Amino acid sequence: VPNSSKWVENQEVPLEVSKRMAELGIYQASIKGVWFSEYFGNVLPGGITAEEFDWLHYSILITESMRTGSVAMLWSIYGGLGIGLPPVLNFGSKYLKQKLVADVAQARKYICLAITEPWAGSDVGNIQTTARKSEDGKFYIVNGIKKWITGGMWSDYFTTAVRTGGPGMKGVSLLLLEREMPGVSIKKIKCQGMWGSGTSYITFEDVKVPVENLIGKEGKGFKYIMANFNTERYSIICQALGAARICYEEAFKFANKRKTFGKKLIEHGVIRNKLGHMIRQIEGLQNWSEQIAYQLNTL
Repeated sequence: VPNSSKWVENQEVPLEVSKRMAELGIYQASIKGVWFSEYFGNVLPGGITAEEFDWLHYSILITESMRTGSVAMLWSIYGGLGIGLPPVLNFGSKYLKQKLVADVAQARKYICLAITEPWAGSDVGNIQTTARKSEDGKFYIVNGIKKWITGGMWSDYFTTAVRTGGPGMKGVSLLLLEREMPGVSIKKIKCQGMWGSGTSYITFEDVKVPVENLIGKEGKGFKYIMANFNTERYSIICQALGAARICYEEAFKFANKRKTFGKKLIEHGVIRNKLGHMIRQIEGLQNWSEQIAYQLNTL
């Protein structure tokens, strides 16, 4: 927390932070509400066991991580990891899992999710980045552009949405691209308020990707992305909840300091009413967040 503003202003959070968090099991806990001891190791935060770890623990971690008061700080550490690795865990082959999951989960390597393009964001079914099979069938040749990719500046791997088939969602697949592959170029994007997030503009020019780097099956990428979006959106709920609590805390403290008309703000009924409505909405979101965690654990 003491360093978050400085790191964000410098537009980069030291990677040593992620490595230290991985040693404590905090880094791995941000991936999803299931603990994979084979890849994550056996050190869990808070003294809980791998069998006990679930989506409620995940939600607590993400919410409390917002105590820094900086979304950029959170995204720089968890952003690429939390949305880039789950598709490999959920749908990737044994080969891909063995290739990278342990290294990524323990902050020896880094990953991000590359879906958004200059002309397609939420409209995933209309992405234009192409992946065509080589004549010998051993590679996909990838061409296209990805934009606003969180964590791309330091990622070694890119979980990438590509078009392997015809138009629409049925032509979308997921490929794992690697930073060192010839034809991959990355540029930094300075996003207002998100300087430390490593947001990037990525160009793929005739990148040869082994067919073994296909995540799941051809033409199933849209389905995989939507499944991934579900837990990504839940993470955003937890972030919003943590940020709201920080905002309320600051407002409450200020209301106990600032004076108007000879009284502290907190002594004015209209201010107390505003604060009451704020915390009511926050507690309502807390309730819904925990209900979703319960559903993720049981459904």
